Amino acid sequence: MTPPDQMPPFPDAGRVSARRLRRQELADHLAALPVFAGCSKRELRHLAGLTRHHQLDVGEPVFEEGTPSTAAYVIVAGHVEIRRDGRSIAELGPGDVVGELGLLLQRDHSSTVTALTPIEIVALPRAALREAVEEVPGLAWKLLQTVAGRLSADDGAPD
Repeated sequence: MTPPDQMPPFPDAGRVSARRLRRQELADHLAALPVFAGCSKRELRHLAGLTRHHQLDVGEPVFEEGTPSTAAYVIVAGHVEIRRDGRSIAELGPGDVVGELGLLLQRDHSSTVTALTPIEIVALPRAALREAVEEVPGLAWKLLQTVAGRLSADDGAPD
């Protein structure tokens, strides 16, 4: 199974949601997540058009340590495990973002993120994240807070 991080760009390929979420449904999912708090309905619909929705089964990787970072992922449902150098360092769930640090720093992933439960994630490829940050005023600040929290906590969260 090809991890979402290694899937080719649009159109969707590989293991994508069994049913395609409508833009409004995806916008509603995004609205419930802290990183997108404060975004207007119009901004959320715009963001939804930039993202890719994925569903993964237990044990499937979102991305693997050492692979190129090509997207940031927001966990919509379910839980993931973060492993670095083969050891478990964290578990994350709905509303958490993974992969953003490696994406912003343009470096390979320093950890592996794997589904602990069936998960739904929303992927924002690099170009889409850049566009989203430029067009949605509060998003850049929320992402900065997320990254700063990861760096200051030294919790080994994935990048």
